[in-house]
Parts: sequence; structure tokens; C-alpha cells
Amino acid sequence: MTTTWRVIYALLGLWVLLTIAVKPGLFATQLISGLVYGMILVMIALGLTLILGLMGVINFAHGAFFMLGAYLAYAIVAQSGLSIWIALIAAPIGVGVLGVLVERFLLRRLYGTEPINGLLLTFGLALMIEESIRFIWGSSPMSYSADILTEPVPLLVTQIAGIRVFTTIVGIISVTAIYLLIVRTDFGLSIRAGVQDPEMTELVGENLPIKFTFLFFIGSALAGLAGVLRGAETGIDPGMASLFIILVFVVIVVGGIGSFFGSVAGGLLIGTAMFLVPTMLNTLATTTGISWINLQGVRRVVPFVVMIVVLLARPRGLFGEEGFLE
Repeated sequence: MTTTWRVIYALLGLWVLLTIAVKPGLFATQLISGLVYGMILVMIALGLTLILGLMGVINFAHGAFFMLGAYLAYAIVAQSGLSIWIALIAAPIGVGVLGVLVERFLLRRLYGTEPINGLLLTFGLALMIEESIRFIWGSSPMSYSADILTEPVPLLVTQIAGIRVFTTIVGIISVTAIYLLIVRTDFGLSIRAGVQDPEMTELVGENLPIKFTFLFFIGSALAGLAGVLRGAETGIDPGMASLFIILVFVVIVVGGIGSFFGSVAGGLLIGTAMFLVPTMLNTLATTTGISWINLQGVRRVVPFVVMIVVLLARPRGLFGEEGFLE
């Protein structure tokens, strides 16, 4: 580590300590909000990383799958009057089945061709899904109830909504389950072997097409699950797909393309930075009396600033060389 980076890290640490000292409650609230937001990014990014890292497909429709999960939950909870618990199971399965159909009848025809073909196909698919949602449910923002998950939960110097605690728990369980599936099971071993040498893997009796299809189901369902949780927390609108797919690509670049651990670290880093940086700027402006430091709308550019800083320090991302999917 160079002296310049040591100085930057030291100044950043002092800035964080100043914010904690001046506004401890707000800092805690924003930190928790950032981690919950980051967990949503992690769940979406993990599905995209699985598909990209193992199957080599740049699935631009992944954000639309995330949005579709939220709208299916709205149809189940708000329009049908069923419980959020049913939506948490049915919506991800529905999105996963759609992912299977896309992989089986569209993307499989493009395996072995230029990656741009898959990118263009999934981009067009994302537009079709978004316009279909506008046709069915309209363009206005909507919401649905998360039942008992709306109750606040006391946590140290602040309170956190129950749905946020639940989102964090589901995210941790999802990350752990996918890690164990890929690293600790024969399924994951055969998938990784198939990526390295597909012909030899099929010669020993492994049915790779079916396993790749199942992997696509898992990645798509995980995006749908993230959509259900995000929709229950903040509501839904047709613009959520384009917003999150851009952020998720930033997460993947920051973490290292194709890296499992990079997706987790990148998602939490981006989510936390988006909520903490505005608070830290506000604190610095209040402390120094320099009002222009408190930049309005800075949250929207924070992910890209973080990406630039990370790529300057590590051009392949945080885990670009150490991810086990590479």
C-alpha cells in the first residue's frame, strides 16, 4: 500500500469518527439502511454472477426479473388478498420458471456465439417485460403490505423496520445456501467442472444442459425474491428494473467480474456508501460551516465514484483474481 492510500484511509477514518461523534443516531440509522439496501444488491448480483461467471451469459434482463418478482408479489398480496408469506415463495418460483423458459428456448441457441448476441437478446427481453408490466399494472407507483414485518425493531440507538431485519436474514441465508451449493455439493462440483471442460464432464455422465438450466432457475428466482422484499419495503414502480440493473453491474465490476465474494463485498460496500456519504457530507458541512459541501443528490453518483476509486486501486475489482468462480 502506498503512502498516498494510507493518508486517504486515515482521513476517511477520521471523517467516519467525526460523524459518529456528532450524529450517532443518524449514523447508525443510515448504516443499517445502507446494509439492508446493500443486501438487496447482493441478492440480485449473486444471481447475475452465477449466470455470468459459470455460463458466460450477460443477462441484461436480470433487472426485469427482479422487478417482475415485486409485481407478482403485488398481484398475490394486494390484488388477491393473500399473505406476504405466499408471495415470498410463489413469486420467486414464477420468476425462476420464466428464467428457465428464457434459457431453454432463447439463450441456449446462442451458447458458443459472441457475448454481444446474448446481451442484445436479454436487453430486448428486458424492454418487453417492462412494457408488459406497464400494460398490465400501469406506470403509477404501488405498494403492498408485509403483514407483521412492518413492526419496528429496537436496535441500540435506533429502530429498524421489521421488513429490513427480515430482508437481512433472508439475504444472509441466501448467500450461505448458494455458497454451500456451489462449493460443497456434487452439483456445484459438476457445474464448475463443466465450465472448465464441458466435453470431458459430459463423457463421465453429467447432464450439463439440465444443470445449467437449474442454475439459471436459481439465479432468476433469487432476483425475484429480492424484488418481493424490496417491493414490500419501499413499494414498486416500472422504473425499478433499470435503476437496479445499472447498480448491480457497478457492484459486479467493483467486486470483480465473476467473483462470488466480490458480489457480496461489492453490494454491501455500494449500499453502505450510498447511505453514509450524504450523512458524512452533511456532518462535515455542519461542523465546518461550509454549506456547499452538503451536496444535494450526491447519493446517485456515489456508486460510480466508488467504482472509479476501486478500479484505480485494483483494476480487476476487489476479488477479481481470487473469486472461486474464475
